[in-house]
Parts: sequence; structure tokens; C-alpha cells
Amino acid sequence: MEDNHNANQELNALFWKEEILQVLYWMEGEELGEEISFEKLVALLNTSSDHLQKQLVRNEEAGLIKRNSGAHNETFTVGLTPAGKKEAGLIFKNAFEGMQKAGHGECGPDCEFCYQDGEKLENCVHNCAENHAHKYH
Repeated sequence: MEDNHNANQELNALFWKEEILQVLYWMEGEELGEEISFEKLVALLNTSSDHLQKQLVRNEEAGLIKRNSGAHNETFTVGLTPAGKKEAGLIFKNAFEGMQKAGHGECGPDCEFCYQDGEKLENCVHNCAENHAHKYH
């Protein structure tokens, strides 16, 4: 029974580590700040202050985040350390990798669905609208 409890705690800690790092990475990437207030993190992560405090301590001890101004009260800000930024970047990349590919109509000559031997196929699946429009004009 205790093994399941420990496994659940570790899984929970991993989940929250990834959530915290992704939010900080995203906020910094969108130029919304390199440091985010504790209050804003609580709202974005939709958790209790006590729970977030515990998770931040764990990630601070792991060297992934840093607290600025204010010790352990709720007036501090949180930012990524260089190690945290690197790990957050990998997490973010893995989470959104499938969405980083070209969209419809954005493929190039290396697209196996639209080109064969460098020649555009007439039944290209990504430029259906363009091909469809040409048939009627």
C-alpha cells in the first residue's frame, strides 16, 4: 500500500513540476514577464496556495526555479533558473511538437502527401481548397 502512495506522490510532483515550468516558460516566451507573482501562478494553475507553496519549494530545492522578493509569504515572484529554463523548454517542445508542423497549404516539396519526385501532385491533400478552386475557375 505504501508503494502506491509513494508512487502517487511522485507522479503528482512530476505533474506539478511540469505545470509550473510550462507556465513560467510560456509567460516568459510571450514576454509577459521573466518573474511571475505567486498570486498569478495560483490563479493560472488553479490550485490552493498551500499546495502551490509545497510544489514551489520542491522545485526550488531541485534548482529549477528561484524566488525573488519575499521569503515564503505570498508576496514573492517566481522565475526559471537556467536549468529550469532548459528543462521547461524540453517539456514545452514535447507537449507541442505535433502542433509545430506546417498547416494546410504550408507544405513544401518534401511533403510526401503533396509532392512526388519534386512535382506537385494533382490530388494534394494539403492544398485541397486551392486545387478545388482551380477546378471551378
